[in-house]
Amino acid sequence: MAREIGLTAIAVTDHDTLGGLHEAMEAGRSLGVEVVPGIEISCVIERGQCHMLGLFIDPDCPKLNQKLQELQDARRARNDALVKRLNDLGIPFKLEDAIAFAGRDLVARPHFARALVAQGVVTTLQEAFDRYLAEGAAASVPKEKLSPAQGIEMIKEAGGVAILAHPNNLKLPVDETLQALLRMRDVGLDGYEARYNTHTAEETSQYLQFAKSHGFITAGGSDFHGPTVKPSIKLGEVECGHPAPIEMLTDLKAFMRTKNELL
Repeated sequence: MAREIGLTAIAVTDHDTLGGLHEAMEAGRSLGVEVVPGIEISCVIERGQCHMLGLFIDPDCPKLNQKLQELQDARRARNDALVKRLNDLGIPFKLEDAIAFAGRDLVARPHFARALVAQGVVTTLQEAFDRYLAEGAAASVPKEKLSPAQGIEMIKEAGGVAILAHPNNLKLPVDETLQALLRMRDVGLDGYEARYNTHTAEETSQYLQFAKSHGFITAGGSDFHGPTVKPSIKLGEVECGHPAPIEMLTDLKAFMRTKNELL
Protein backbone atom coordinates (compact mmCIF):
# COMPACT_ATOMS: atom_id res chain seq x y z
CA MET A 1 0.00 0.00 0.00
CA ALA A 2 2.81 2.41 0.88
CA ARG A 3 4.50 1.88 -2.47
CA GLU A 4 1.25 2.24 -4.38
CA ILE A 5 0.53 5.67 -2.88
CA GLY A 6 4.11 6.84 -3.35
CA LEU A 7 5.45 6.83 0.20
CA THR A 8 9.23 6.84 0.57
CA ALA A 9 9.23 5.42 4.09
CA ILE A 10 6.89 4.17 6.79
CA ALA A 11 7.32 3.29 10.46
CA VAL A 12 5.70 0.08 11.67
CA THR A 13 4.79 0.57 15.33
CA ASP A 14 2.41 -2.16 16.43
CA HIS A 15 0.96 -2.13 19.93
CA ASP A 16 3.09 -4.00 22.48
CA THR A 17 4.54 -6.47 19.97
CA LEU A 18 7.50 -6.76 17.59
CA GLY A 19 5.92 -9.69 15.77
CA GLY A 20 5.70 -8.19 12.27
CA LEU A 21 8.90 -6.15 12.07
CA HIS A 22 11.27 -8.53 10.28
CA GLU A 23 8.57 -9.38 7.74
CA ALA A 24 7.82 -5.68 7.22
CA MET A 25 11.48 -4.72 6.76
CA GLU A 26 12.03 -7.53 4.26
CA ALA A 27 8.93 -6.45 2.32
CA GLY A 28 10.19 -2.87 2.38
CA ARG A 29 13.55 -3.89 0.96
CA SER A 30 11.91 -5.83 -1.85
CA LEU A 31 9.54 -2.99 -2.73
CA GLY A 32 11.87 -0.01 -2.31
CA VAL A 33 10.09 1.45 0.75
CA GLU A 34 12.19 2.20 3.83
CA VAL A 35 10.68 0.62 6.95
CA VAL A 36 11.57 2.17 10.30
CA PRO A 37 11.35 -0.57 12.96
CA GLY A 38 9.28 0.53 15.92
CA ILE A 39 6.79 -0.26 18.63
CA GLU A 40 3.94 1.47 20.45
CA ILE A 41 3.88 0.83 24.20
CA SER A 42 0.76 1.55 26.23
CA CYS A 43 1.53 3.50 29.40
CA VAL A 44 -0.74 4.63 32.21
CA ILE A 45 -1.28 8.20 33.37
CA GLU A 46 -3.85 9.76 35.70
CA ARG A 47 -6.14 10.76 32.84
CA GLY A 48 -6.18 10.47 29.08
CA GLN A 49 -4.15 8.10 26.93
CA CYS A 50 -0.37 7.76 26.87
CA HIS A 51 1.18 5.71 24.08
CA MET A 52 4.96 5.72 23.81
CA LEU A 53 6.52 5.13 20.39
CA GLY A 54 9.95 3.58 19.99
CA LEU A 55 11.50 4.34 16.59
CA PHE A 56 14.65 2.71 15.17
CA ILE A 57 14.56 0.02 17.84
CA ASP A 58 16.46 -3.25 17.62
CA PRO A 59 13.73 -5.89 17.09
CA ASP A 60 16.04 -8.57 18.51
CA CYS A 61 16.82 -6.78 21.79
CA PRO A 62 16.59 -9.56 24.44
CA LYS A 63 15.42 -7.30 27.28
CA LEU A 64 12.67 -5.69 25.23
CA ASN A 65 11.47 -9.03 23.90
CA GLN A 66 11.42 -10.51 27.40
CA LYS A 67 9.39 -7.64 28.81
CA LEU A 68 6.95 -7.75 25.90
CA GLN A 69 6.50 -11.47 26.44
CA GLU A 70 5.64 -10.79 30.08
CA LEU A 71 3.11 -8.17 29.01
CA GLN A 72 1.57 -10.54 26.46
CA ASP A 73 1.30 -13.28 29.07
CA ALA A 74 -0.46 -10.80 31.36
CA ARG A 75 -2.75 -9.79 28.47
CA ARG A 76 -3.75 -13.41 27.87
CA ALA A 77 -4.52 -13.89 31.56
CA ARG A 78 -6.59 -10.70 31.45
CA ASN A 79 -8.47 -11.95 28.38
CA ASP A 80 -9.37 -15.18 30.20
CA ALA A 81 -10.62 -13.14 33.16
CA LEU A 82 -12.62 -10.90 30.82
CA VAL A 83 -14.34 -13.94 29.29
CA LYS A 84 -15.26 -15.14 32.78
CA ARG A 85 -16.67 -11.70 33.70
CA LEU A 86 -18.84 -11.71 30.57
CA ASN A 87 -20.04 -15.25 31.34
CA ASP A 88 -20.87 -14.21 34.91
CA LEU A 89 -23.03 -11.44 33.43
CA GLY A 90 -24.99 -14.06 31.48
CA ILE A 91 -23.27 -13.53 28.12
CA PRO A 92 -22.25 -16.87 26.51
CA PHE A 93 -18.89 -15.61 25.29
CA LYS A 94 -15.81 -17.70 24.44
CA LEU A 95 -12.25 -16.50 23.85
CA GLU A 96 -12.46 -18.00 20.37
CA ASP A 97 -15.15 -15.42 19.56
CA ALA A 98 -12.60 -12.63 20.00
CA ILE A 99 -9.78 -14.59 18.35
CA ALA A 100 -11.93 -14.87 15.22
CA PHE A 101 -11.69 -11.10 14.81
CA ALA A 102 -8.01 -10.85 15.77
CA GLY A 103 -6.64 -13.22 13.16
CA ARG A 104 -3.57 -13.67 15.36
CA ASP A 105 -2.56 -14.71 18.86
CA LEU A 106 -2.48 -11.17 20.31
CA VAL A 107 -6.11 -10.51 21.25
CA ALA A 108 -7.18 -7.14 22.64
CA ARG A 109 -10.38 -5.42 23.76
CA PRO A 110 -11.30 -4.10 20.27
CA HIS A 111 -11.61 -7.73 19.17
CA PHE A 112 -13.91 -8.46 22.13
CA ALA A 113 -15.95 -5.42 21.13
CA ARG A 114 -16.35 -6.56 17.54
CA ALA A 115 -17.41 -10.02 18.71
CA LEU A 116 -20.01 -8.53 21.06
CA VAL A 117 -21.44 -6.51 18.18
CA ALA A 118 -21.49 -9.58 15.92
CA GLN A 119 -23.36 -11.54 18.62
CA GLY A 120 -25.95 -8.80 18.97
CA VAL A 121 -25.09 -8.15 22.62
CA VAL A 122 -24.50 -4.49 21.70
CA THR A 123 -25.07 -2.49 18.54
CA THR A 124 -21.81 -0.49 18.33
CA LEU A 125 -18.17 -0.81 19.32
CA GLN A 126 -18.54 2.23 21.56
CA GLU A 127 -21.45 0.63 23.38
CA ALA A 128 -19.36 -2.51 23.93
CA PHE A 129 -16.68 -0.44 25.63
CA ASP A 130 -19.10 1.75 27.58
CA ARG A 131 -21.14 -1.16 28.96
CA TYR A 132 -18.58 -3.94 29.31
CA LEU A 133 -14.95 -3.28 28.36
CA ALA A 134 -13.81 0.19 29.42
CA GLU A 135 -12.17 0.75 32.78
CA GLY A 136 -14.89 0.63 35.42
CA ALA A 137 -17.43 -1.02 33.08
CA ALA A 138 -19.35 -4.16 34.04
CA ALA A 139 -16.82 -6.71 32.75
CA SER A 140 -13.61 -4.69 33.00
CA VAL A 141 -10.43 -6.33 34.25
CA PRO A 142 -7.44 -4.24 35.37
CA LYS A 143 -4.35 -4.54 33.16
CA GLU A 144 -0.68 -4.51 34.09
CA LYS A 145 0.34 -0.88 34.24
CA LEU A 146 3.50 0.65 32.83
CA SER A 147 4.46 4.21 33.66
CA PRO A 148 5.75 6.53 30.90
CA ALA A 149 9.21 6.27 32.50
CA GLN A 150 9.09 2.47 32.25
CA GLY A 151 7.94 2.62 28.64
CA ILE A 152 10.76 5.03 27.78
CA GLU A 153 13.28 2.79 29.54
CA MET A 154 12.17 -0.22 27.47
CA ILE A 155 12.61 1.78 24.26
CA LYS A 156 16.04 3.09 25.25
CA GLU A 157 17.22 -0.42 26.16
CA ALA A 158 16.43 -1.40 22.56
CA GLY A 159 18.43 1.54 21.20
CA GLY A 160 15.37 3.48 20.07
CA VAL A 161 14.14 7.06 20.06
CA ALA A 162 11.35 7.61 22.60
CA ILE A 163 8.47 9.56 21.07
CA LEU A 164 5.12 10.38 22.67
CA ALA A 165 2.34 9.50 20.23
CA HIS A 166 -0.62 11.83 19.60
CA PRO A 167 0.01 14.30 22.48
CA ASN A 168 -3.56 15.62 22.32
CA ASN A 169 -4.70 12.24 23.63
CA LEU A 170 -3.33 13.17 27.03
CA LYS A 171 -6.66 15.02 27.24
CA LEU A 172 -5.14 18.10 28.86
CA PRO A 173 -5.38 21.80 28.07
CA VAL A 174 -2.62 22.87 25.69
CA ASP A 175 -0.45 24.54 28.33
CA GLU A 176 -0.69 21.48 30.59
CA THR A 177 0.16 19.19 27.68
CA LEU A 178 3.32 21.16 27.07
CA GLN A 179 4.25 20.95 30.74
CA ALA A 180 3.62 17.19 30.67
CA LEU A 181 6.05 16.90 27.76
CA LEU A 182 8.72 18.65 29.80
CA ARG A 183 8.13 16.31 32.74
CA MET A 184 8.43 13.28 30.44
CA ARG A 185 11.65 14.73 29.04
CA ASP A 186 13.05 14.57 32.58
CA VAL A 187 12.62 10.76 32.47
CA GLY A 188 14.08 10.35 28.99
CA LEU A 189 11.48 11.42 26.40
CA ASP A 190 13.21 12.46 23.18
CA GLY A 191 10.27 13.97 21.33
CA TYR A 192 6.66 13.67 20.24
CA GLU A 193 4.33 13.54 17.26
CA ALA A 194 4.06 17.18 16.33
CA ARG A 195 2.38 16.15 13.10
CA TYR A 196 -0.66 13.92 13.55
CA ASN A 197 -3.73 13.30 11.44
CA THR A 198 -6.21 15.01 13.81
CA HIS A 199 -4.07 18.05 14.68
CA THR A 200 -5.24 21.39 13.40
CA ALA A 201 -2.76 23.53 11.47
CA GLU A 202 -2.53 25.76 14.54
CA GLU A 203 -1.76 22.82 16.85
CA THR A 204 0.88 21.50 14.47
CA SER A 205 2.56 24.90 14.33
CA GLN A 206 2.48 25.23 18.11
CA TYR A 207 3.94 21.76 18.67
CA LEU A 208 6.70 22.37 16.10
CA GLN A 209 7.64 25.69 17.69
CA PHE A 210 7.64 24.23 21.20
CA ALA A 211 9.94 21.42 20.04
CA LYS A 212 12.32 23.91 18.47
CA SER A 213 12.36 26.04 21.64
CA HIS A 214 12.91 23.10 24.03
CA GLY A 215 15.13 20.73 22.09
CA PHE A 216 12.62 18.00 21.28
CA ILE A 217 12.84 15.88 18.15
CA THR A 218 9.51 15.62 16.29
CA ALA A 219 7.77 12.82 14.43
CA GLY A 220 4.58 12.41 12.45
CA GLY A 221 1.96 9.69 12.34
CA SER A 222 -1.22 8.81 10.49
CA ASP A 223 -2.14 6.26 13.21
CA PHE A 224 -3.25 3.94 10.43
CA HIS A 225 -4.63 0.69 11.91
CA GLY A 226 -5.94 -0.98 8.78
CA PRO A 227 -9.47 -0.97 7.35
CA THR A 228 -11.25 -2.54 10.34
CA VAL A 229 -10.17 -0.84 13.59
CA LYS A 230 -9.98 2.77 12.34
CA PRO A 231 -11.46 2.69 8.84
CA SER A 232 -11.62 6.47 8.48
CA ILE A 233 -7.84 6.87 8.81
CA LYS A 234 -5.83 6.44 5.62
CA LEU A 235 -2.22 5.35 5.29
CA GLY A 236 0.09 8.32 4.74
CA GLU A 237 -2.43 11.02 5.70
CA VAL A 238 -0.46 12.67 8.49
CA GLU A 239 -0.89 16.41 8.02
CA CYS A 240 -3.89 17.92 6.23
CA GLY A 241 -4.26 14.74 4.20
CA HIS A 242 -0.57 14.60 3.23
CA PRO A 243 2.40 12.52 4.43
CA ALA A 244 4.92 13.94 6.86
CA PRO A 245 7.80 15.70 5.09
CA ILE A 246 10.86 13.55 4.39
CA GLU A 247 12.96 16.09 6.29
CA MET A 248 11.37 14.80 9.50
CA LEU A 249 12.87 11.36 8.87
CA THR A 250 16.21 12.96 8.00
CA ASP A 251 16.19 14.83 11.32
CA LEU A 252 15.33 11.65 13.22
CA LYS A 253 18.26 9.84 11.61
CA ALA A 254 20.60 12.71 12.45
CA PHE A 255 19.35 12.60 16.04
CA MET A 256 20.07 8.86 16.16
CA ARG A 257 23.60 9.35 14.81
CA THR A 258 24.35 12.04 17.40
CA LYS A 259 22.88 9.89 20.15
CA ASN A 260 25.00 6.90 19.16
CA GLU A 261 28.14 9.01 18.98
CA LEU A 262 27.57 10.16 22.56
CA LEU A 263 27.17 6.61 23.90
